[in-house]
Amino acid sequence: MSMTPREVIERLKEVQELDQRLAALDREIDGGPKAVASFARAVAAVDAKLAQLDERTKLLRAQAKLRENEAKTAQGKVDRLNEQARAVKTNREFTAIRSEIANAKIEVGKLEDEILKIMEAVDAQEKLVAAAKEERAKEQKKLDAERAKVDAAIEGLKKSRADQAVGRPALTSGLPAEALSIYERVLKARGQAVVPLEIDYCSGCMERLTRNDIFAVQNASRLVQCKSCGRILFAQ
Repeated sequence: MSMTPREVIERLKEVQELDQRLAALDREIDGGPKAVASFARAVAAVDAKLAQLDERTKLLRAQAKLRENEAKTAQGKVDRLNEQARAVKTNREFTAIRSEIANAKIEVGKLEDEILKIMEAVDAQEKLVAAAKEERAKEQKKLDAERAKVDAAIEGLKKSRADQAVGRPALTSGLPAEALSIYERVLKARGQAVVPLEIDYCSGCMERLTRNDIFAVQNASRLVQCKSCGRILFAQ
């Protein structure tokens, strides 16, 4: 037995109610990863800070190594000059070489002071790294907890969606193929395919209907689509 236009409209309204619930569930499911995104960004920010701290620490260690090599070279010069000082024969030569030794020792002292300052900076960096690692662990814990919560919620939403979607075929069964096709096409384009008539206007786009279409909607004598937006209209 074929359905009357009024029955078709009423059934389409039921289908739309279900489709809107399903769409809302889809939005919640799709929004799950977004809820976790801010926590993931917090972890990524700490990772970036850690990378910068590690890079700075490596640079300082490289500078310390360079100064240590320079200090060894300078100390080697002091040792050589001391050896040479034992072999000089005149006071003039001795005075000159002692001056060189003093200058070389000053250079060694400067380098050792630089090394000490650099290693103090390394210690400070390592404390910052340790603090950043603790911060990262806390942010990761927050991320893991939120992800677990969201995953559990999504599983529940998916189950609810599946349970509700089971009833859709029964609702669409018996609907005229053309009416269902119009409904699904408009729903996809507009988000809402069946809307009430408001006085003389389509409530979906506020386009005014012709007098004939208004009467047809009010009497449910045929399926009426808004000529502007394509939505199917019904009388409230």
